[in-house]
Amino acid sequence: MLTHEYDVIIVGGGVTGTSLLYVLSRYTDIRKILLVEKYDDFALLNSNSSNNSQTLHFGDIETNYSEEHAKKTKKAAERLLRYTEALPKAVKEEMIRGCQKMVLAVGEDEVELIDKMYSKWLKELFPGLIRIDSEGVGKIEPNVVKGRKTGDKLAALLSDKGYMVDFGKLATSFANGAVGGSNGRADVLKGVKIDSVERRGELYVLWSGNESYKTRFVVFATGAYSLFFAKSLGYDRNLSVLSIGGNFYYTPKVLNGKVYRVQIGGIPFAAVHGDPDITNPNITRFGPTVTVGIQLERRHSDTILDYLRTFDFDIKTLESLWNIFSDKDIRRILGRNAIYDIPFFGKHSFLKNEAAKIVPSIKHGDLKFANGVGGIRPQIIDEDKKSLILGAGKIVEDGAIFNITPSPGASSCLESALEDAITITKQLGAEFRKDDFENGLGLI
Repeated sequence: MLTHEYDVIIVGGGVTGTSLLYVLSRYTDIRKILLVEKYDDFALLNSNSSNNSQTLHFGDIETNYSEEHAKKTKKAAERLLRYTEALPKAVKEEMIRGCQKMVLAVGEDEVELIDKMYSKWLKELFPGLIRIDSEGVGKIEPNVVKGRKTGDKLAALLSDKGYMVDFGKLATSFANGAVGGSNGRADVLKGVKIDSVERRGELYVLWSGNESYKTRFVVFATGAYSLFFAKSLGYDRNLSVLSIGGNFYYTPKVLNGKVYRVQIGGIPFAAVHGDPDITNPNITRFGPTVTVGIQLERRHSDTILDYLRTFDFDIKTLESLWNIFSDKDIRRILGRNAIYDIPFFGKHSFLKNEAAKIVPSIKHGDLKFANGVGGIRPQIIDEDKKSLILGAGKIVEDGAIFNITPSPGASSCLESALEDAITITKQLGAEFRKDDFENGLGLI
């Protein structure tokens, strides 16, 4: 049996895990850091470009955000943008590109909502965000106005912070930058699956087949699997995972940039929006839809049993599920989205209820269901409060961090890495060069 020893082990090679590896290797004096990824390459699940909306979220067009949450989101996104600006031009252009971005309000109620938010705090927080009317929308996104019913009140908030990002390439860049710039302090293992973890005194021992990995601090950045490993160690906190997947539809290019819809506050599911695809300039993607699954990893049926193990199946769990699905807005969204995956009928329903609200002139034949596209965004159930946790899901214990779901997704990876690096270095008595971090990855 082979045993390996490290100061910090990060499990998971998506954008959350690789960004932490980058920060620890570049801005701390921790001597031995390991990242373990069970697949053969980085970011093959939720960070993969085909499994997310490829959006760098600043909080400017997310109408379900509070002012406080928008401020945090803006700061996190600016750190990521700062990182990409230092990359070689050819690498940067493959990873991130500017594009138009707006939130579209249709009807009196939605227009009133964005106007209220804009005048109250959005305008001040985002000086480059402008309010445009129907005529302005038509000049920027003609297909959003074309074919729309006469008399429909229309307005939008147009952002100067529009970017599409290939988060998979970003994860690879973080990992390569960590290994290449760490003078041998950072290692990466791909194709190595962690089967189990146990606590032995002040150390954690991770097992992969007949090999063990000992560490003073472990970080699980494995999405929904992070809660699975936390529960295996007894770090339950009365949490469970609601596994929410998302599918997409493709059309030929009908939008010049990103068009988001007004989103209901207090609902954790993203409203369907239209996006360009950074990997294919000839299409527009509409999504994500909302599907409830029983897998910890999308399209991996071998994760079903592990998913079931994240539930306690006690009275608190049942009461929590009952309370969540009793919400009329959640029931309406899930009920409508359940139809979207049904052949023919699903496409017709998606066209009527979602895509045509953004581009009215889309025809049934324009839509194509994107097979094999879309990932999982785990939603965390707090069984004490009997409700979903809105925002980031994270468990911090002595010598361990379990990052379950970031908020707002991959855009916050460097801000999350900063928080985790501070926690890790404090517990290990290591140095964190925060001034260097802020100089390199601070606000623009």
